[in-house]
Amino acid sequence: MATEARGEKGTVVIVDDDGPVRESLSLLLDTAGFDTRCHRSGEDLLDCGPPDGPACLLLDLEMPGMKGTEVQKRLADADWSIPIVFLTGHGDVPAAVNALKTGAVDFLQKNQLKPGILLDRIEKGVAEHKRRMLDLEASNSEKERISRLTVREFEVAQLASSGLTNKAIGLELGISERTVEIHRGRAMKKLALRTAADLARMKPAFESSAPDS
Repeated sequence: MATEARGEKGTVVIVDDDGPVRESLSLLLDTAGFDTRCHRSGEDLLDCGPPDGPACLLLDLEMPGMKGTEVQKRLADADWSIPIVFLTGHGDVPAAVNALKTGAVDFLQKNQLKPGILLDRIEKGVAEHKRRMLDLEASNSEKERISRLTVREFEVAQLASSGLTNKAIGLELGISERTVEIHRGRAMKKLALRTAADLARMKPAFESSAPDS
């Protein structure tokens, strides 16, 4: 296996109460170009906080104290976006399948663990985290731009994002079509948009935002 610069592929957070398992996984992943962080329990992971940058969480399903599924729930409650790959024993497969239904990206059985398959799942997990981070960045950028709008500009742009014409917006808001055009033009400039299609793509952001008064 070719050795790559450590950390260049992202971070893998390993949570397992078995020290030798943590060490062997860390060695494999370090050699493959990942940075690694190891924790012996879910409590330890939560105390340390999320990693910086793209990452994937390799999480043991059955541990003393906080189980893997409880860790998964705690991370979701804390808005961690890091993808989870569960490590399971043979008898844990049904629980792992249930974990997939609640957001885990994959699970691997410890007694059938193959380096190539593990690295493939980890790479996919890190790629998924990169996508989630970009989506969040884009969403935050849209909301920041929306926050620049006046109440009236927000109302006009929100209705326009739903496909209403200027005339229909005017009737809805009780203002003239010309006034709608002015507010719409100002909103488009503040939002850095050029076309009606651009505005339509921001409809979800309007639905989850509120204008400054």
